[in-house]
Amino acid sequence: ILWWGENVGEKPLCGTERRGRTGVYILVSVVVLLSALLLLLISAPLTTRGRRTTGLTLLGYGFGEGVWVVLEKAHLRYAKIGSQLSLLNAQDHADYLVKHDEDPKLYRPDIVHQALMAVLDSPLNKAGRIKGIYVHTTDNHIIYVSPSARLPRMFRRFCQMMVEVMQRMRIKSKGSGKKLLKLVRGPLLDHLPLGSTKIAFSYQAGGEPVDFFKYAKKIPEDDPLVIAVGAMAQGH
Repeated sequence: ILWWGENVGEKPLCGTERRGRTGVYILVSVVVLLSALLLLLISAPLTTRGRRTTGLTLLGYGFGEGVWVVLEKAHLRYAKIGSQLSLLNAQDHADYLVKHDEDPKLYRPDIVHQALMAVLDSPLNKAGRIKGIYVHTTDNHIIYVSPSARLPRMFRRFCQMMVEVMQRMRIKSKGSGKKLLKLVRGPLLDHLPLGSTKIAFSYQAGGEPVDFFKYAKKIPEDDPLVIAVGAMAQGH
């Protein structure tokens, strides 16, 4: 784990440098940390008024306004292939990408899909403590995903949805009209809470591995929390 300071600017927040099973490692890391944060809520003792006086008081008293998640360096691009616009991915469009001098291994929207599903299905989100999710692309686009959004489980439908977001700038709920996904203006830090504690994941982090439960206990209780993780197969 790397500590992510306030002076990040608009540079990528975090990354990975391992190939192959990187997407799996990313998902496991996110799920474990989010679960550890919720477990602190369950294990913290209660006072007579129902307030938790130790640990991380996630349901209303700790982390300030809540938790934000950032998926960094997502390689999301679309192109017209045949008669329709398609979100480029290594599995379906390898020949097209090679023909246009692009590296197919970089085009992994499946990692973004699985990471978003892991966050939205996490116990922390079910408890209502995740307040915002942002996908920051390699083209410096920022996509906001509402924690209440229900994304398609099927990858192909997810790809169609992301193309629609980048084309129309937003996707609204059919019932309430609430914006579930939308493109927002940068820089990214303008959309994150002031005074938040920021944590980024990286395979380049030095030091010894840490226990997520013990590490989470050291996070200041009163600060909003931002978690950033790379959403790509390789890179820094």
